[in-house]
Amino acid sequence: MNKLIIPVVFVLLLSFFFVRESDFVIQNQEINAESVDLFRPLSKDKINELNLDSNNFLSVFIKDKKEILLSEKKINESIAIASLTKLMTAIIVLENYDLDELISISASSVATYGTAGNLQIGEVMTIKDLLYITLIESSNDGAEAFAEKIGRSTFIYKMNQKASELNMKNTRFVNPSGLDEGSLYNVSTAGDLKKMVVYILENHDLITEILSLSEKELTSYSGVNRKIRNTNVLLKESDVYLWGKTGYTYRANGCLILILNNFSINNSDGYVVNIIAGADDRFNEARKLEQWLEQSFIW
Repeated sequence: MNKLIIPVVFVLLLSFFFVRESDFVIQNQEINAESVDLFRPLSKDKINELNLDSNNFLSVFIKDKKEILLSEKKINESIAIASLTKLMTAIIVLENYDLDELISISASSVATYGTAGNLQIGEVMTIKDLLYITLIESSNDGAEAFAEKIGRSTFIYKMNQKASELNMKNTRFVNPSGLDEGSLYNVSTAGDLKKMVVYILENHDLITEILSLSEKELTSYSGVNRKIRNTNVLLKESDVYLWGKTGYTYRANGCLILILNNFSINNSDGYVVNIIAGADDRFNEARKLEQWLEQSFIW
């Protein structure tokens, strides 16, 4: 009996040794393997200095509902947001209107400050076509026409209600266009605007599709032909810019939201959201920020 116990014990000890050795090798490989899928981007050892003149900005990388803050300045400060407002206007339209329904342009809508969209009194078009005009050319008349359809106060109430649902705690809308109305104007923060952009990316592909176009030809139901051009000039400069929205008023100065591909070889994996506000030259600020992101991180 004792002669049998010794070999059995030896085999068990030997087995334990090989199991532990095997475990060690696997663990060692897991620690050192270059194939480990690290969540990018990663800061380079020597990160470049970012010199932006904008009063407020935010740059964040988003992938699979995870976020990496890349750079920021005063992202919780309340700011006037001008026509960045129209992103919320578009959300309310998509969640309350039938895109194929017809809408008539009133004299009061056309009387709104600004001529973008060149809408005509009495012109009839689909909700969808007016959405293209309102977003691509940033038509104030179009935004007001949308609000009039269910009543301006009701529409603005829905804008603020949606902001509350999205936990945009420092956001307040007083109109659907983003225009300054004396001492009244739409306010938000870069941090709140990011929440709205993420919501659009997750829920409203049509907004991203529309704002990715540099231009589009439309014929309204009334037979009016027009070629609309995007206020975002960066779309023609580089494929890295997926879509965005511009804004400007005297109080807000230049504003810009941009959604970019990341800068890796497979640039469809995640995206960058850049928000710039209070800029004298919003497009040049965006170019500087893009260059800094590309050079300062491992993608």
